[in-house]
Amino acid sequence: MASNAFVKKYSLAASLSFLAGLVSCMTGLLFAIVSRLNRGSGSETILIVCMLFGTGVVLILAGINVAGIRQKLSRSYSFLAGLLLSIIGLFVFMISFPDNWVYPKVSYAIVAYSLGIFLLLINIFVNYFLQALGDSSQRGLTPQKYNVQSNEPQHNDCSVLTTFAGILMTNITSGTYEPAFLTGTSDNESTYIINNTTSEENDPEPLFMESNEEKSITETKIVTAADAISDENAKVCNVDDKQEETTALETTQFPEIAEVIEPEIEKEIEDIEETRENEEEAEVEYPPEEQSSSKEETDVQNLVVPYAEFRSLKKTDIKSDDTMREAARKVLMYNFGQMIEHERGTKIGMDIEELHDMRVAAMRMRSVVEVLEDYLNMKDMSPYYKDIKSIRRTLGTVRDLDVFLEKIDHYLAAQPAEKVLEIEPLTDSILIERAKHRGTMLVYLDDSGYNKFKKNFADYLLTKKSWKIKSAKKNGEPIPARVVDVLPVLLYSQLATVRAYGDVLTDDTTIDPYLEKYHLLRIDVKILRYTIEFFKEVLGSETKSLIRDLKALQDNLGDMHDTVVALEMLENFEKYGVWGETHGKKNSVSIRDYPGVDAYIEYRKKELASLLDSFPDAWSKVIDPDFSVRFSQAIAGIYNS
Repeated sequence: MASNAFVKKYSLAASLSFLAGLVSCMTGLLFAIVSRLNRGSGSETILIVCMLFGTGVVLILAGINVAGIRQKLSRSYSFLAGLLLSIIGLFVFMISFPDNWVYPKVSYAIVAYSLGIFLLLINIFVNYFLQALGDSSQRGLTPQKYNVQSNEPQHNDCSVLTTFAGILMTNITSGTYEPAFLTGTSDNESTYIINNTTSEENDPEPLFMESNEEKSITETKIVTAADAISDENAKVCNVDDKQEETTALETTQFPEIAEVIEPEIEKEIEDIEETRENEEEAEVEYPPEEQSSSKEETDVQNLVVPYAEFRSLKKTDIKSDDTMREAARKVLMYNFGQMIEHERGTKIGMDIEELHDMRVAAMRMRSVVEVLEDYLNMKDMSPYYKDIKSIRRTLGTVRDLDVFLEKIDHYLAAQPAEKVLEIEPLTDSILIERAKHRGTMLVYLDDSGYNKFKKNFADYLLTKKSWKIKSAKKNGEPIPARVVDVLPVLLYSQLATVRAYGDVLTDDTTIDPYLEKYHLLRIDVKILRYTIEFFKEVLGSETKSLIRDLKALQDNLGDMHDTVVALEMLENFEKYGVWGETHGKKNSVSIRDYPGVDAYIEYRKKELASLLDSFPDAWSKVIDPDFSVRFSQAIAGIYNS
């Protein structure tokens, strides 16, 4: 009676709490979908979604707890403690996120909320077993055993929420849960019925339990104990029977306790199935060669690799007789495959070289379009070119910060421990900036626009007819378009551009703090090197030494440019106290001194001076006559390929 009173008292509150929790969770889900929640979402969006989901879970668990409560709420200490801790965790998260979401407040919120949810789940578990224990004791005192008919109304204490909790705990503990809507008793007559949903589809009559040694279930009509006395064929199950009854629910959920098929019937079924399998195998017989071939084709079909036709390319496979447009297509296909190959590693972020390789592939695709622009259909290529530049720029932002952090680590490796602490404000600011840009990069790589670009660009590259070029003008004049005819002129033109810097790189260029001329030279050297690498399969063997010399010069110039940019960024950090472009920002003057940053600035200035000193050696190898001879020999190899 006490249990019924508690259920009646709290049933409305439990239902409302459960319903409110569902509404809160669904609202959070819809809001997350509408706002397109991702890593780069605003703090308000993340806060709203987390609070809706967190509150919804607490309300749902609270409703289930109240539905199955067996005592006064004031005495249910575990329930109240769990509810209080969950609310505290949500409150701490709400007031501290995102500005104060730092250690140890993070731990306070997570531990409090997690412990609260744990206590609520434990309370559901305990209430369920208390209810199951109470139901077992009540089923032992049946009117049939004591021949006493109770006039008190039987109350079904298995409300919807309690039933839901019971089913949940049943799946966890692999036990049997028999709420009142499955096994019921009639107040006026001792009738015991079990409804089987599966059986009712074939026969709407309920199943009547039979108490015998085989524990089977027989189909019969509903009878009462009084009717059974006059009908000797009727059998009424005795609830007091101590042996376990096999219910229809058990035979459906737990097949291991269902009736065993008789050996004779089982053998016949096995014979029929074996005969059918033999007939099917006899209908289609493949020769051994065809069977193995069919198996290989099936394995290949099952193995689906995205953009496999690009990722499997080991070289460009350019021929000297290809048109420049066809050669550009092959180079783009190869580098597109390299970009896709390193995309997963870039997203995971375990190895920063994956990002470097993906960025280089995107940079080379951009260079192909810029170098061979005159031989491409730029009307079709233009939108893809814009996407390629966007990819390179997005990846480059994170890569530049990786390089900067590597430079700092290299510097700190030879410094005492106190120097490491002095430069921590700088490294912390860079790490925060890197995390922001990496989040932006991941959002970009997961965006539908990037995936649409990959699909459309792949289709464009595979459509060969889009890459055909006219071999003659309208008046019949032929147009030079083959690699063997055009590439030598293109390479000599690029070398001439590089060699022309010898007249402008004088000693007074060191006065320029930004070294603009060196930066421009780096770009032209990079274009020459990339062009040689694009067509190295049709050039002579001297290309290896040419690429080595050009790379040494490009690295020297690249380190110069990086150092100049780093010095500017470091000076801005000392001035404003944050990392990044802060020109023109007002009221952002730093009031702190950074002795570690000052020392690092001096270190980078010495590095720049050393690079300027080593530049003549790298430069002389490119403008040396021997380089030009090897250059001509490499180009001559195109006529033998």
